[in-house]
Amino acid sequence: MSSKRNEAAAAAARQPPTCLAGFSTSLLPPHHEVSVDYEVRCKTCGDEHFHISGFPIVAPDPSPYFAIAPGETIWRPAHSLRCAHCGAGGRVFDARTSGYDGVLNGGCSYESGETDEQDVEGLFKITIALAYNVELSELLEAAQEAEVGIADLFDSFTISGEPVNGGRSIELDYECA
Repeated sequence: MSSKRNEAAAAAARQPPTCLAGFSTSLLPPHHEVSVDYEVRCKTCGDEHFHISGFPIVAPDPSPYFAIAPGETIWRPAHSLRCAHCGAGGRVFDARTSGYDGVLNGGCSYESGETDEQDVEGLFKITIALAYNVELSELLEAAQEAEVGIADLFDSFTISGEPVNGGRSIELDYECA
C-alpha cells in the first residue's frame, strides 16, 4: 500500500542519513506517511547481498526481556553490513549515536554490545526503513542546533533482511525518539 509522505518524511527523503553513507541506496515508494525506505547495495561493487552483524546475547531463564523466550538470541546494536561479494561495508546503525535520541540525547535505552560482534547466520538482501513522526519545523530546528541533516533525526530504524538462499528473514527494529 503506497501513501504520500508527511512533510518531515518528504524532506528527509531528499538525502539519506549519514549512517547510510557507506552504501548505495535507492529510495523505495512510501508504505506509510512517516516512512522513508531504502533498498541497500554495496557502494564498492553494486552487489545486493550482505552479511548482517551485531552483538548476540542469549536470553537467560527466566528471561528479563519482554516477548523474548529463554534461550532465544537477541541481536543487540550496533549493526554493520558487509558485502558478500567484495567484503566492503561498515556500521549502519548504532543506537548510541544514530537517530533522534542518539544525535540529540547521547543515546537511547537499548542495550548495546561492546565485544564479540558476530554475523547473523545467512546472506540477506537489505531494506532500511526509517520513520519521521515529528513536525517539519521541529525537525528543522533540531537539525540546525545539532548541525546535522534532518534525515539523521529519524524516530525509528528497521533493518529488514530477506534471505538470499533460503533460511529465515530477520528484522531488527529500534525506536530512536
